[in-house]
Amino acid sequence: MWNETGLTGIVPFTYFRGVQRQVGSTFLRVDGLTGLCKDFKTWQHGARYDNLIFQKAYWIEMMELFKGPKILDLCDPDWIKDGVEIIKIAELVDAITCSSQELTILVKQLLKDKAVFHVPDRLNFNVFPQPRKAHKGRATKAIWFGYIHNAHETLDSMLQSIKRYDIELTILSDKPYTKEDEIKPLIRRYIRYDQRSAYYLIREADIVLNPRSPMAFFKYKSNNKNLISWKLGVPVASNDEDLGRLMAGEERNREIMEKEALIFKDYNIIQSAQDYRSIIKKIKSGTFS
Repeated sequence: MWNETGLTGIVPFTYFRGVQRQVGSTFLRVDGLTGLCKDFKTWQHGARYDNLIFQKAYWIEMMELFKGPKILDLCDPDWIKDGVEIIKIAELVDAITCSSQELTILVKQLLKDKAVFHVPDRLNFNVFPQPRKAHKGRATKAIWFGYIHNAHETLDSMLQSIKRYDIELTILSDKPYTKEDEIKPLIRRYIRYDQRSAYYLIREADIVLNPRSPMAFFKYKSNNKNLISWKLGVPVASNDEDLGRLMAGEERNREIMEKEALIFKDYNIIQSAQDYRSIIKKIKSGTFS
């Protein structure tokens, strides 16, 4: 049965910016949704849609032309670093969704008269391989994945701990880590990130390293790297204390059992589809109560 909210087109960040490479936010918030839910489609020229979601796509002309319900989906406070005129753009849409709770709070404070909702990054379970089997013994292999410019803001904070525990480190990124002189003896390998193989490579690790950046901008990022790691059966170390605790196999297994339950309860992409449908219904009814 066709959903009562109709067909929703999503304009991806990658299309709007003309980006050819894969971008994490588009993969999670667009591809994950359209790959599983038939009433959500990636926007195409000439197609008719009942509703539009602009995923980090500040397409003013289309926002002005389209007459159906419009949602702006935010993953970063782009008005802080990129000069996006968020107040002007917000006037052209009916509601705003944000990928993290911290970003939601910030946007609500900035746009007091706009309907703003938290729609977390969630996962399409169908694109993931089976999680790794039980962890045993002392951890020996760690992995860091993401854009390399983020590594320079985060990975440095854990260099001493990586050395102390003598862990072999894999860098899975768009470019090599340029501070190799400091950690070269510990780098087992650098692998260029490719979505087709990334999840299998992450699954090989005992621990994923995901320290938080001290830069203020990063506090608005979602926890999607943690979610991906947990779905693959790999625990996450965000600081030195985490790394020390997760060296033991029984501790890694305990964490994965706990996080697996959380993933299935709160982070299935189907819940995001339900969130968007609910928001669209509120737009059409003229109430956000």
